[in-house]
Amino acid sequence: MEEFSARTRTASLARMRRDLFDVLVIGGGIVGAGIARDATRRGFLTALIDRGDFASGTSGKTSRLIHGGLRYLQNYKVGLVRLAVRERDRLLETAPGLVHPLPFVIPAYKGRGPRPLLLRFGLFLYDVLSKKTLPRRVWLRPDAASEREPRLSRADLAGAGMYYDAWADDARFVLAIVQQAVREGAEVANYQEVTELIREDDRVVGARLHDRMNDSALEVRARVVVNATGVWLDRLRGPRPFPTIRATKGTHLFLPRAKVGNRHALALTTKRDGRLVFVLPWNDLTLVGTTDTDFRGDLDRVTPDAGDVAYLLEATNDAFPDAHVGPDDVVSAYAGLRPLLRRGKDDRSESDISREHELFLDADGLISVAGGKFTTHRAMAEAVVDMVEIRLGERPRHPPSESAFGPPVRPLEEFLALGVDEPTALDLQGRYAPDQVARYLDAPSAREPIVEGRPHVWAEVDIAVHEEMALTLTDVLVRRLGLFYETQNQAIEVAPDVASRMAKALGWNAERTAREVEAYRALVAEHRAFRVDPGG
Repeated sequence: MEEFSARTRTASLARMRRDLFDVLVIGGGIVGAGIARDATRRGFLTALIDRGDFASGTSGKTSRLIHGGLRYLQNYKVGLVRLAVRERDRLLETAPGLVHPLPFVIPAYKGRGPRPLLLRFGLFLYDVLSKKTLPRRVWLRPDAASEREPRLSRADLAGAGMYYDAWADDARFVLAIVQQAVREGAEVANYQEVTELIREDDRVVGARLHDRMNDSALEVRARVVVNATGVWLDRLRGPRPFPTIRATKGTHLFLPRAKVGNRHALALTTKRDGRLVFVLPWNDLTLVGTTDTDFRGDLDRVTPDAGDVAYLLEATNDAFPDAHVGPDDVVSAYAGLRPLLRRGKDDRSESDISREHELFLDADGLISVAGGKFTTHRAMAEAVVDMVEIRLGERPRHPPSESAFGPPVRPLEEFLALGVDEPTALDLQGRYAPDQVARYLDAPSAREPIVEGRPHVWAEVDIAVHEEMALTLTDVLVRRLGLFYETQNQAIEVAPDVASRMAKALGWNAERTAREVEAYRALVAEHRAFRVDPGG
């Protein structure tokens, strides 16, 4: 058994109190996790902390795509796209259990972009930049496009391009990177909030932490501290004339796929403002996103509003005229913030801001990293750790060649042999190894569904607690299992039972269990507020 639990966290915190680390990484999203993995693989003693759960910020609220960013070619960001498609291709090879090919249809309509000729050239260039890991592009005439997507609007359809990118469950992808870092030797802990950086002789030498699980305090010391906190970057950096980050909000919806009618993933240009919106298959659901609007509210409270939801529903109905989806059809909605780089006063439109990343070395020695894309996290991490080597005065340490990570790719028959039905076997196949699931099947109700009609079974709650460092009810229902997204009422009716099962494993008393349920109910209420707030 590969334990990765509350006990693992306790042991890591004990070592953080005791040892001097080479690198302390603050921020457990995709970039921080990637930095911790890279630094550890190069032989540096590394600690990784996050004030919430892993991927509880931006990295767990994405479009769930591993992609090159085809649209950036229209802004001549060829270098960024080349980097991203190469990283996508690398991930398809090294994480085949996490990253999966995804066929896209991108229609061209008369009278609005993208024009067919320009689209065909863009798809040609997109293919040229890749390593030929995925099938090549195909141009579809209007009839062939309608054959591929029968419910797609045919009015003024001039044709469509078909190409491939990839998808991944974002939160589980980040978790897999964290777990790989731990296997390489990193010490990690979620729910550790930095109250202040420790400075000696005007140099950052560590951080004072507040343990949000038991209200205790500790200090961790390190030779180099890396700030990978995304939109929260400036909370740790010193005062600046302009903020480092321009946070933009992206909202997504899950809708019943049978009602939308998409067969493939689609990249659509909206009628209203010409922005790109994705319509993506997610089992029996359709994921629609994203909006891109400046955000000036509380960075810690980002929820979908009625205006964002209406925009995405309008885009869906324009593309699929027979869908007639409205707010009542929304299974769930979520919103996250992109940590885009600000350039001075920066009056560009949100969609025009570069997705490239940048490193900052402050006078106190703090290294910060901002910008970038989920797909390019490995390249970002590599650049950060290169800078760490320079700060430490070390000779370059090249990590061993990339090894596979994530769940193994095993035949479906091995999961069916566990005594579960096919939908559940398919769900388990995409998340775990067969022997991992088998360890928990003797527990009460282990093979029974948590929510009727969904494939997740109770054994997955036990795995989340014992092997995925889930410490709260929200960790399990939102990021480990995803029932928050996949059920019409966000699985609120099973929250008390899931909390009770966790309580037995984690030693919660009745008061703590009730608090967990109440916190989850509050989260659900915040994410359903758009249904009763037509003003947005």
